[in-house]
Amino acid sequence: MAKRFIDTKIWDKAWYRKLDPKNKLIWIYLLTKCDHAGIWDMDWEAAEFFIGDKIDLEDIPMVIWDKMVLIKRKKNETVQYFIPSFIDYQYGILKENSKPHLSVIKRLGEKNLKTFINNSIITLKDKDKVKDKDMDKREEEFKEGVVRIFKEKEYDKKEMIKFMNFWTEKNSSKTRMRFELQKTWDTGRRISNWINNNNNWNKGKNNERKKMQFKNG
Repeated sequence: MAKRFIDTKIWDKAWYRKLDPKNKLIWIYLLTKCDHAGIWDMDWEAAEFFIGDKIDLEDIPMVIWDKMVLIKRKKNETVQYFIPSFIDYQYGILKENSKPHLSVIKRLGEKNLKTFINNSIITLKDKDKVKDKDMDKREEEFKEGVVRIFKEKEYDKKEMIKFMNFWTEKNSSKTRMRFELQKTWDTGRRISNWINNNNNWNKGKNNERKKMQFKNG
């Protein structure tokens, strides 16, 4: 049995609230009798039967007609209407890597309706671009924070570059940077530890050199 989402706030929308009871039923009927892609085979006789009242097409307000698109048809084909808002509410953004969405996209393509919802379809390539854009933005924000702390503390600029290169390294799936994979993260503390460790390492190297110089002497 087919199930549909319905906007419970529809009663708060002025255009729907102003409809008379019969036209309210007509709109609900259209939303529940269209197919999974929002396409309805026009059958006003069936609509009258289920609603329980005669329907005069001239009495249906323009606010309802404006929410439907007449689909171009070949000779002798059933008249069909498309309801764009159905897609927005039932599926949101259509994704090509979603099996349920694929059948909807295919159906809309068959009816030459993709132009009505191009902004609601994300292809796999588009999805990758969005990920890349998000990654670039996160990396930029991270680096801005690092630069600010290094300037405030007057730390060595070379160490800043090493710190950023190390912690912005991406994982194998290119979805997260090294710093994002940590259970806890405080940029200020990490930088402080980085500098302290680096200083201790340099001291150790200097002491080792002194020992070697002493022995050689």
